[in-house]
Amino acid sequence: MNRYTDLSNTSKASILCRLFPSEIPAVLEFIAQQNEALLADPARFKMQHDTCLFSFERLMDLSKEVKACFKNARRKDAASLFISLFDGYRACYTGQLLIRYLAEIKLKHEMFALAVSMLFMIQQPVRKQKP
Repeated sequence: MNRYTDLSNTSKASILCRLFPSEIPAVLEFIAQQNEALLADPARFKMQHDTCLFSFERLMDLSKEVKACFKNARRKDAASLFISLFDGYRACYTGQLLIRYLAEIKLKHEMFALAVSMLFMIQQPVRKQKP
């Protein structure tokens, strides 16, 4: 296995597919729904756009790329589709949707959230302890 610093986003996505194959279809369904909602009503999402990584227009381009990935993918090969969503700049957009998935959906495997956090270096909110 490669060192963590040598792992690409697609390699990290591949690891998630191998460790949590039952979680991937639900994640893909969530990403597809969120993506379709963005494409159906871009004006509503433009007001909520808060990332400094890229402009809203670039976000829309990435959303169209993700839609093309879903259109071209074979339904039976969920892992391949999931990995393709983390290729290149699509990973920025898909990563945001993955974070939203972790926040909104009840997971089949609680360890999935931990694995995503560790692989993609996502900081979990710190809970303040009562004195």
